[in-house]
Amino acid sequence: MKFWEMISRHKKLTLGLFAALTGLCVWGMSMMRVQENLHAMIPASIREKVELFEHSPLNKKLFTVITAPTAEEALEGAETVRNYLLKHHLVRTPFLAGPEFAKTLFYALPARFSAEDEKDLPSRLTPEYVSRQMEENYQKLLSFEGFLYRPLITADPLNFTGLMAQKLAAFGAETGIDYREGFLSAEEGKILIGLYDYNEAGGFAQAEEFSRKFMQLAGTLSQQVRAFYLGGLRYTVENVSIIRKDLIKITLLALLALGGVFFFFLRRKTSLLIYLLPVVVLPPAALVTYAVFGHISGITLGFGSVVAGLSVDYSIYTFFAISQTDTSAEDAVQKLKKHLWCNFLTSSLCFLALFCSSVELFKQIAVFSVAGILLAILLALYVFPPFWTEKDLSWAPKTFFSLPVLSKKVAGGVSLFIVLFGIWGVFNTHFSSDLESLNSTSAVFKEEKALFDKVFSQVSAQNALLFVKGSTPEQALENNEKISSLLPASLATARMIPSAKAQRENLARWQQFWTEQQITSLRGLVEKEAAQKGFAPQVFSAFFNQLQNPQKDTLDFTEIYNPLIETEKGEFAVVNIVPNTPQYRELDEKENAVFVSGEDLKENLLSSIKKQAVQIVLLAILFNLLAVGLLFKNTKEVLGSFVPVVLAGCFTFGCFALFKVEVNLFVLVFLPLLMGLGIDYGIFQVMKFGSNHQHLYPPVALLTAALSTLAGFGVLACAEHSVLKIMGISSFLGISGAMLASLFVLPALLEKKK
Repeated sequence: MKFWEMISRHKKLTLGLFAALTGLCVWGMSMMRVQENLHAMIPASIREKVELFEHSPLNKKLFTVITAPTAEEALEGAETVRNYLLKHHLVRTPFLAGPEFAKTLFYALPARFSAEDEKDLPSRLTPEYVSRQMEENYQKLLSFEGFLYRPLITADPLNFTGLMAQKLAAFGAETGIDYREGFLSAEEGKILIGLYDYNEAGGFAQAEEFSRKFMQLAGTLSQQVRAFYLGGLRYTVENVSIIRKDLIKITLLALLALGGVFFFFLRRKTSLLIYLLPVVVLPPAALVTYAVFGHISGITLGFGSVVAGLSVDYSIYTFFAISQTDTSAEDAVQKLKKHLWCNFLTSSLCFLALFCSSVELFKQIAVFSVAGILLAILLALYVFPPFWTEKDLSWAPKTFFSLPVLSKKVAGGVSLFIVLFGIWGVFNTHFSSDLESLNSTSAVFKEEKALFDKVFSQVSAQNALLFVKGSTPEQALENNEKISSLLPASLATARMIPSAKAQRENLARWQQFWTEQQITSLRGLVEKEAAQKGFAPQVFSAFFNQLQNPQKDTLDFTEIYNPLIETEKGEFAVVNIVPNTPQYRELDEKENAVFVSGEDLKENLLSSIKKQAVQIVLLAILFNLLAVGLLFKNTKEVLGSFVPVVLAGCFTFGCFALFKVEVNLFVLVFLPLLMGLGIDYGIFQVMKFGSNHQHLYPPVALLTAALSTLAGFGVLACAEHSVLKIMGISSFLGISGAMLASLFVLPALLEKKK
């Protein structure tokens, strides 16, 4: 092999080139944009509803929570926090209503004059009502704040603005939220929650800066007053901070664990190449993934410890076949090629099954892993062997231990027990459908979130979101009005934010209602009451002009509440907060309507997880049956290759149920990995017992490979991030089971072939 000869003659140059390329890739990796997006973690079947659910009016808010022993202390603390946030421009100035706003509402009424208003308005035109309202106006003008009310009273002496106030009140009725002193109140005012808008474009830097300033502010409050905040900014800080710490911790632990395995089993200077393999493999794999998707998730990078464990297997098999046997390096590698490429193929096909899922993050992990193990096998077969040609038969790790051999009856009994254990586990494992489990937060955050949920839990349970879509904002508003017409009580958004078509109809209805006779009759009643109270006759002329010739509508309701959103697909939708009842649920998918509730999302996510799991497993089995069938062309050997993965899967799910592990969406990542590794170990043993080259397959090679992979996978269980943690726990159980089944059970079952 001329390539080997060239490497053998220029080993230092080869290592130097590798170091330079690795450094270049590490630099490129440091320039990548790490992006965390909940949508990338959600199956496509429910992704639209999750995206829409994120547009809940409360989801885009920043919540400040103040608790104190007394209501007075809580109010003082809440006002201090609000003033600080506004002064330092950390939040947007909240909308404040006043008399001028009331006038704006009055002038906006004609464009929102609905059929219901047309029925209600005559009750405000009776002599009794006019007399009572004029008396109220008179008393207001005599009050200390009378000068504030004067412009509104002259513009709208009969309080037609009340019709608009009813429309506004409908928003509060739908949310079920009660505001006091500008804050949401609970426990008799001892808990106050402020709701604010903030600029979402700042990313992690903005979130980190806000967190720092808020912590400083909280420290200046009275010792009796506790202040914290929740919302998108807090989630960003919590998730990114934990992922950053996990990346460092997991990488260091993986390298230490791998170092321990290699020191115990290898103890060769040249074997350090295996130890350094993850450093060589991971940066290029990350760059390939970034090039394919345009971004990369921190969870994908955290998955690097898994790829680190996978990537060393090929080199370990090659190392033992060359250095611990009397076979020449070229001959050993030539005989191992078929086995190693089959291992690569089975692992890649399992990742292909993962790539076929509808979860974007799974696709990222699949590309990342295949790129990593492809580079690993190329290095194991074509670059590293020249460094391992020196024989050292005087020392072999096999002298450290001896593996017990099980009888066929014992192996069969153990297998039956594990299978039954696994069947029980599958039916008793708890699958979590909580989207909150995809976030990772600190213990302090969980405590504070629990306090917040006590206030909002009833509101969340009783309400849901109804999205009405359209290709344009106008079409979305028109569709929203169609949906509203199907309901006994019209939607608040349809009343306050009518489409252009509805505005024209409302104006026509207004002008049709206010005939010259109607205006003349009302003018007589008003002027009569005005004279009795001492008002000048002409003071209300603007009011009657508005009835006859409405002014231009200047109300921008989006300053208060903007229910119109644009989705990632470029569609538009109107967000409605509605009761969580069958009447509204039946509107789902009708007339461009989408009904979303937290309860439904959980059920849909759980159903999607199960479907995705079945799809991934079936595809992985199908792909690998074809691959292993091409390798062995013998039914017994093919089935034997699957023994470790079957037993490992049963062992894992049995442990899930036994130890009450909550399984979430990301266990789906583990399933193809377990299948690939289990089949690889099975192939190793089948090749050993079915070939004439058993010396190339020493048990210590399989044990070393399994322990190194376990070291790479298992450290994920030490992560704080919930996604990485469950992947680590799953991997630890699964790989341990596959390793033990391959080393103890499968050899006993294969002995009969001799």
